[in-house]
Amino acid sequence: MPTYPLSLEANWQNVDNVTLPSALLDWLVEPNSLTKRLKSHCKHFAVEVISEQVLPVTAYQNELFEQQSKQVRVREVILFCDNQPMVYAQSWIPEYTQPHANVDLSHLGSQPLGEVIFQDPHLCRQQLQVADFSTNQDITDLCDSFNLPQQPLWGRRSRFDLTDQHIMVCEVFLPGAYSYL
Repeated sequence: MPTYPLSLEANWQNVDNVTLPSALLDWLVEPNSLTKRLKSHCKHFAVEVISEQVLPVTAYQNELFEQQSKQVRVREVILFCDNQPMVYAQSWIPEYTQPHANVDLSHLGSQPLGEVIFQDPHLCRQQLQVADFSTNQDITDLCDSFNLPQQPLWGRRSRFDLTDQHIMVCEVFLPGAYSYL
């Protein structure tokens, strides 16, 4: 059984530095909401929150966000299409003593993060990177927990800048995801 939060250690690299099948690449560089795209491919879409914790911020996270925060909310979900797990997503949302106007990301529940952040007119994506997760043991354990077959797996991560707030979103396409078809 996986231990949360899952490690997303991988060889993260710019998308221009990898050679991938065009269908997979198209999903990895999707500029709009992944939630919206997944919903367009299925009849029933669901989000299952598998873990949500407030943890101390690491030096790496503070550097990434270019802001000082003492804690970060780590939210982990599985995105399902027609009851099939498609995407594992992990979000890092810095906790601040003064909540940011316009965006409350601390009480999402099973609401998709993408549906909230893509409504912000000031949303800007930064640092899109991709990684091969085929040898990541935490992701392998997660796939095993859903009885998914083993196959090469790819993911992406982006920092999103909202109105006065940064968040990091990492998404790994699970076996059987539309991106591999």
